Amino acid sequence: MLEVELDIFSGMPNPTWVLSKRQETTLYERLNSDPNQLSPLTAGGARFGLGYRGLIVRRIKSDEGAWDKAIASRRVPFPDEFRIGHKPSKKSSAAAWLAKTANTQGAGLVDAVQEVVARGVVVVPASRGPVEPGAKIDPKRVKAAEVTVDAPIKPGTKIHETWWNCGSNYFNANADYFNDPAHVGRNNCYCFASNHRADVRYALPGRRGGHPATVITCGGVIPGLRADGWQDGCQPNGLTIVRMMWPNVDYHFYRLVTGGPLLMVGAQAGRYAREVHRRLRACHPPASRSRLCAE
Repeated sequence: MLEVELDIFSGMPNPTWVLSKRQETTLYERLNSDPNQLSPLTAGGARFGLGYRGLIVRRIKSDEGAWDKAIASRRVPFPDEFRIGHKPSKKSSAAAWLAKTANTQGAGLVDAVQEVVARGVVVVPASRGPVEPGAKIDPKRVKAAEVTVDAPIKPGTKIHETWWNCGSNYFNANADYFNDPAHVGRNNCYCFASNHRADVRYALPGRRGGHPATVITCGGVIPGLRADGWQDGCQPNGLTIVRMMWPNVDYHFYRLVTGGPLLMVGAQAGRYAREVHRRLRACHPPASRSRLCAE
């Protein structure tokens, strides 16, 4: 019996579904004709960004079904867990076909997700180095009005301190703590941002504070962040985070881990925390908190 996981979200649970016997046979035939489409779960040294990262196929039960019978005839059996979609296919793409089985098997992918999947996996290119927070933004790529920290302050708006001028920021580049193999699959981006290894893969803003976010939008998540103790502006020994929103679909958090040039680190659900050297667009001024989460 095979389970498929669409590896696309960061904070929210990834869609999963179980293949039918006929679909198991079709998947085997496609992969057997072009086995180079398979890659290890971690995909070697590939650096995946936010969004679609391929599909994870795992054998969850030995049931003498179509898949088990097919791989029994192979000299080198397929692994019990692997990723497809990361490597290009010489023939018809098994990943493109497999993604289409989601709706027939009850996963019910929304249109926004299907559109992202149709674009294929995008690997993050090698970084050219840190970018200063005040660096000029390329107007061809991002409009200045879309960047919160550069947007004009409207009359009556509460003025927030710019986070890069906070002299009391707490910087803790402890990615190794979250990348421990025993915990890396059990914490998401919000755990890393909060510096709290909760061992809850899909930790939700506000859950610890008693007011979990019910809507995945900026307005829906902010009350949960407040309940968890996050505040705007500089706080003594406070962490600095940036939250990114895919409205009504998913969320992602980054944490500032060093002083000086902008260096944000984030971790997708069940994946390693990695450095991100780039300017980030936030839907709300980055927040800090006056105390760390209890470990």
